[in-house]
This record gives sequence, structure tokens and C-alpha cells, in this order.
Amino acid sequence: MPHPVDPRRYVRHEVAFTAHLNASGQPQTCPGLDIGAGGCRVVAVFPPQRGQAVRLRLRSDRIPLEISGQATVAWVSRDPPYACGLQFSDELAEQAVRFIHAMLGPVRLTKGTT
Repeated sequence: MPHPVDPRRYVRHEVAFTAHLNASGQPQTCPGLDIGAGGCRVVAVFPPQRGQAVRLRLRSDRIPLEISGQATVAWVSRDPPYACGLQFSDELAEQAVRFIHAMLGPVRLTKGTT
């Protein structure tokens, strides 16, 4: 039986961070579960809609760096707690690389063979 294919181009790193999410003027603070150079997964109290553009600000108690920008909601779980996959805009993706390296050091960002 074939294994499901993970369509992500970027490695996701399980690390705690805080996401300040603003969807349609409804701000909320969400715990972050994982992050990669192209997006992240957070848990929202009020789930945004799939395909919705959101403002996002990420921070961590581990580092002084904060990043912010636009993201698009890629998916949302059906039941609470609402896990949400957020795809970063190009500008936010560039910032995310610095954010990840500041938190974790020189980790792999893209998938592929070594």
C-alpha cells in the first residue's frame, strides 16, 4: 500500500511560539504548534475560513525577534480545538527563515535528499 504524499516543500519544525492572528477584524492569540519556511500550524479559538487572507504576527519567548505579514488559511480542522494551517506570503516566508534560524539554529528548511 503506497504511503500518502506530503505536498509540502518545506520541513516543519515542532516548536512552541505565539501567533497573533487577525481574520476579518477578529484578533486572537493562538499557540503555534509547528513552523516551516512556507507556513505554520496554530490552534484558534475562532476558526478562520479556508482560503481567507489573515494578518499574522509571530513571536517566541526564546528570542527577541518578531515577524509579521500576510498569510492564507490553507486548511482548518472541523472540530475544536481548531487547528489551522497557514501559508505565508512571500514576504512573511522570508522573515520566517530568520525566525526559525533564530529559534533553532541552522536547521534544514527544505525537503529533499542530502
